[in-house]
Amino acid sequence: MARKIDQFNLDEVFRHLRTNIEFSQVDETVKVINVLSTFPNEGKSTVSTNLARIFADKYQNVLLIDCDLRNPTDHKMYKVSNAEGLTNLLTEYVAGQSVFSYPQVVSLQFKNGSRLFFLPAGSRVPNPTEILSSKKFGQFLQQARKEFDYVIIDCAPISRVSDGVPISNMCDGTIYVISAKETDKRAARSAIEDLNRNGAHVIGTVLTKVENTGSHKYGYGYGYGYGYGEE
Repeated sequence: MARKIDQFNLDEVFRHLRTNIEFSQVDETVKVINVLSTFPNEGKSTVSTNLARIFADKYQNVLLIDCDLRNPTDHKMYKVSNAEGLTNLLTEYVAGQSVFSYPQVVSLQFKNGSRLFFLPAGSRVPNPTEILSSKKFGQFLQQARKEFDYVIIDCAPISRVSDGVPISNMCDGTIYVISAKETDKRAARSAIEDLNRNGAHVIGTVLTKVENTGSHKYGYGYGYGYGYGEE
């Protein structure tokens, strides 16, 4: 079951989530992880960016990719340009070439000394699904797998488009974000079942916008849990 917390303990929650991901690797490696939600505004991008940041606190090479090509927001959180990014990189990508050699991959330095590599979505394209299910994108992820300790991918909400399905099939695991305030339980359960049917490996859920139980006010917090469907 998800654990309710307040907004001041976000880092601790994401450290727990990081630990759960690390310990989920008993039988197989989980290092390329995508983050999905049912609808927009459920906290998916906040989860992606915070999870990547917490992984970067511990590991030297962590890459965050904004694969929400229709409505990218991660670059705004980091205050970097989205003029060049994934879509631009893929037009010139050569299989086997180092990810570090592409200028679209930005190195972000945090005050605590940790470093996170970030690849924005890039220029808008008319065919996001085709790009994200392409052989070239798959080759890029395979190269990133070799060069990074962890790769975190922020995907478009699954209720709007099918971009998250092919990405999930290329990843080792999927984190599903559920908002305590907005998410329809039946819609989320249906989406997760659809992902599983299509070969995705849903390794856990993150509950966002949890009510602050310490007061009557509505707080913006996170809980985490593995498995979905508990009442």
